[in-house]
Amino acid sequence: MVEVKRNISSERIRQSARHVLFVEGREGSIDPTALRILLPQIAIKPLGPASHIKSVASALHKHHPDYYFLIDRDHQSDDFVKKCWKNFPDPEKSNLLVWGRRSIENYFIIPEYLLKSQYLKRNVSRDELMSHIRECCVKRIYMEAANMVIVNIREECKESWVRLFTCLEEFDTKEKAIHKLDSIEKFTEQRKRISKLLSKKKRRILFREYTNMLTGEKREIEYGYGLWLDRIDGKKVLNSIIDSCFTISDLKGNSLHGIEKVNEVVKDLMRKDLKEQPRDFQKLYEIISKRVKES
Repeated sequence: MVEVKRNISSERIRQSARHVLFVEGREGSIDPTALRILLPQIAIKPLGPASHIKSVASALHKHHPDYYFLIDRDHQSDDFVKKCWKNFPDPEKSNLLVWGRRSIENYFIIPEYLLKSQYLKRNVSRDELMSHIRECCVKRIYMEAANMVIVNIREECKESWVRLFTCLEEFDTKEKAIHKLDSIEKFTEQRKRISKLLSKKKRRILFREYTNMLTGEKREIEYGYGLWLDRIDGKKVLNSIIDSCFTISDLKGNSLHGIEKVNEVVKDLMRKDLKEQPRDFQKLYEIISKRVKES
């Protein structure tokens, strides 16, 4: 098992400075806060939303092979996520990695992981913590499924389904240009496809599929069934869990709240041994460490 290296020398830091992992969020958010503890041997730079990171990744990966990019899963398929991790680093894929769970926050709502924190209130038992996590997720389950339907339809509508014209000789008059546009059968095909995609029947089918995926086809969500812990909006759930079940004070004895409180719990957990971290955190450490070692 690979272990997290602590107290890395300044010389080694300088030697590894060319290795940069770009992540979602901004300074002070969870992504850079957590990953700077996990990966002290490289630079971690927040770069805003996933769309920005993907654009930068596409533009820079050929010129900076030691730049890496990590984004939330969002709507990405299982196959896409698995290929990112399996083929990394892949110059053809922008050295892009995608969390296996919906976002980094989803790893911090795993009950067994949260129980390792020293800041868990003493009167909160394992069963009470699990119950609170479940209750937070129950409230969100149907909205999450409905939003997944919207994202699915939105992504399908964005597909590049018709090619642009390239033969200039066929457009020497306005009439010919109009005729070329009118003759594209893809427009008719796409209108029919979009009509089906936006139909009430299709929306209800997708909603049922996503609900079953989240719940594991159970009437109510249960631990060990479905992907609700993986795919629900972990950001919203984590904030509620930390607010209700954890207590932290600053050096003056004042209680912390909001993002400060969340970040302290996150940092506490990230300082645990690598073998105590979620498997995806271990995998990330291992592949980045290998890249730095080979350079």
